[in-house]
Amino acid sequence: MVPRKPEAENIRAILRTNPASGERTLMPWEQEGEFEIEALIVSQRNGELLVRVRRGEKEEYLMILGFLPGKVTNQRWKLCCVRESGQIELLDGEPLKTQ
Repeated sequence: MVPRKPEAENIRAILRTNPASGERTLMPWEQEGEFEIEALIVSQRNGELLVRVRRGEKEEYLMILGFLPGKVTNQRWKLCCVRESGQIELLDGEPLKTQ
């Protein structure tokens, strides 16, 4: 005969496996596949870009593998990227017009 688990343990197991109703939505860069973002280029070196993107009211920094031509620091760009195996790679980009 298999000993029964206390009901509280069973409930905790269910809560761990079921997503919470208030769980946040994943941003495009948090999911595998291609996506486009508008980002401020913070720095570029050694084939990596450090960019700042908006996440609702907050900002978040991302490291993207790739290179943009010229001096792009402190410029806003529209970037086409792909996330594979947890890494974000740059596919293409174009500067955004400043108004």
